[in-house]
Amino acid sequence: MRPTLRAVCGASIVALSFAALWRCASQTRIAPEVRAQIEKRHAGSVVELRQSSYYGELYDENELWLLSPHPFADTSHIVDLNGTPIHPKGQRGIVPAGSRFVIERIEFPDRSALAHRMLTTPRYNPWVYVKPAPEETHAPLENRRGFVVLLPLELETEQQVEDALAAMFAPEGDVQRWLGTRRPTVRVAIEHKNVVEGMSREELTAAWGTPTMWFVEQSPKGEARVAWYTSKEVWLVNDTVAEVKDGRPVQQAPRESVSSEGTPTTPPPQS
Repeated sequence: MRPTLRAVCGASIVALSFAALWRCASQTRIAPEVRAQIEKRHAGSVVELRQSSYYGELYDENELWLLSPHPFADTSHIVDLNGTPIHPKGQRGIVPAGSRFVIERIEFPDRSALAHRMLTTPRYNPWVYVKPAPEETHAPLENRRGFVVLLPLELETEQQVEDALAAMFAPEGDVQRWLGTRRPTVRVAIEHKNVVEGMSREELTAAWGTPTMWFVEQSPKGEARVAWYTSKEVWLVNDTVAEVKDGRPVQQAPRESVSSEGTPTTPPPQS
């Protein structure tokens, strides 16, 4: 006997209901009291962007902007049902390093957060809600409630959260003072997310963000550390930018890679 349409629809509704309940289960291992301490420590503080960042659509969330140090075309926090990466869309412009923001709140992916986040957004990442500080002109809202910075998925301890925040934000004044000591050409390059020969590794990171991977290669000038940014890679000799090339496919990466601190590491599995 074939199931009726009503029975099929009823079973589908039940399945979707269980899926929705599962999706709303807390996705953070950080204890509520620790999350509250982190929130209290940072909410209302004025900070500066360490890295020039692109802004645009927060996936399908149309009330907030996403801030990302990497081009949206090279950025993905979610995948479709086939495992294909979904990229944020609508990249609008650049917010330069040193721009001032107020941290409004830090939201971890607990039950409450997952209940109101759209399914087609990075629901399981911690979200840092920020707004431009008073008189900040580099971060237009354009009828949006504010900006969101996404922290990594795998954060499990208070220190890991603090490290992730410190990688994105600096105390007010720190980045602007540092930028004031840079060469004019480097300051302009960082502001416009360009990379120029002679940049230091720190200046490269301020312009393009933290590389996805580091490789070790041999160049005519000696051993080079290669900062890999998906579509581009930057060769540094003696921690100074020597050349920018198109990014190689990951599966062609050298067998030995190097971490951002210069320690050889095992490369990621090849797909």
